[in-house]
Amino acid sequence: MTNRNRRSFVTAVAAAGTLGLAGCLSQVREWRGAGGEPTSVRAGDESPASGTGSRPDGPGKSIDRFEDLDEWTAMIDAGELEVGTDDPYAGSQSARLTASDETDYAAVYRTVPDGLDLSDRALSLAVAFDGRDQLHLTLELFAPNSRNVHAMQRTLTGPTDRWVRVDFGTDRIDAQPDLTDVRQIRLIARRRGDMTGPIDCRVDDLRAVDRPETGKIVLLFDGTLESHHATAFERMDAYGFAGVEAVIPEAIDGDGRLSLEQLGELDDAGWDLAARPRTGSRFLHEFPPERQAELIRRTKAFLEERGFEDGARHFVTPRNVLGSTANDLVREYHDQAFRFGGGPNGLPLTDPHNVGFFAGDAGDETETYVDYAAEYDQLAVLHFEHIGGDGMSERAFTALLEYIDGRNVDVVTATELLEVA
Repeated sequence: MTNRNRRSFVTAVAAAGTLGLAGCLSQVREWRGAGGEPTSVRAGDESPASGTGSRPDGPGKSIDRFEDLDEWTAMIDAGELEVGTDDPYAGSQSARLTASDETDYAAVYRTVPDGLDLSDRALSLAVAFDGRDQLHLTLELFAPNSRNVHAMQRTLTGPTDRWVRVDFGTDRIDAQPDLTDVRQIRLIARRRGDMTGPIDCRVDDLRAVDRPETGKIVLLFDGTLESHHATAFERMDAYGFAGVEAVIPEAIDGDGRLSLEQLGELDDAGWDLAARPRTGSRFLHEFPPERQAELIRRTKAFLEERGFEDGARHFVTPRNVLGSTANDLVREYHDQAFRFGGGPNGLPLTDPHNVGFFAGDAGDETETYVDYAAEYDQLAVLHFEHIGGDGMSERAFTALLEYIDGRNVDVVTATELLEVA
């Protein structure tokens, strides 16, 4: 949706009792725990939630629940594959991929002799990992062979030892893959951030869901910076684009920061003003559980008390890494959450609390991901900080808006993104 009358759109949804959201949100929330209830958080408790292995099915169709690991093979010198029976996501077991300190990555593959038609489908996977804050996961489709590859990837930044769903977006295309004839599926887990230590990753319930008719773009602005209003706002408004501003309440009216009046103007123009707690140089999980809860609740309440209820539904992760306690709290207080993912996301979202973004000022890479959003009907969330000055130049930002406008994509806000079903 690129028209300027976004606020009337959101108001109409609210007046209708959020009927458009009810079906989508009920599906994506069901998997959070047994019976669809969110996991409770106790002070000082960072231990994993106890799973049942019988979470209700999400959207789409399951391709593999990893109940028969004989169909999967570990690649040579690429770790080990074993059955995981501790807290499976679905069914009686999951697949556990491990690699020792001396092994570069863990990788497994499954052949499909008769071929699999995954055209017009988006793929998602349940993932849990332990022992590190970050993991890089790649899903490759050989269609029909290793010379024709459709590659998808995601950087995972927590929580550790909690199941999340990853909605894979296209990251790389080799040659001319034919997605109507996928003959091999390959999963690769690599270290990210800390490059030492073993890899321990569980995967489950690989699903395919029909893609929407049109890809989506979200323009996400972080830091409550004045240039978002002074520079980005006017240029975006010329195209009818609205964005998402990550609001740090303590930063408002500071030097070089947005004022409350400017935030109101963005809100009036259809922007979402999302919650972004202030953590300084610390990660959110480095605070005691009680303090994490206070930061999350207080930031949301600040937005709601000032009439920014729509944006308050959404969370932008400070410094990107999300611990187990914060993850549970975010799912309790917010309908959607964003953090670094390193690439696009598949649509529709099967886990709106695990939406990945990438740098909006990465030049050709950013444009490539916008192209993939258009070609494969997926979601690209572009992340911006300073516009002008020492940040992304005004000229480059304007050129990027023109590039987006020329592609077959809809620029949407976070609230509108929840409507994609």
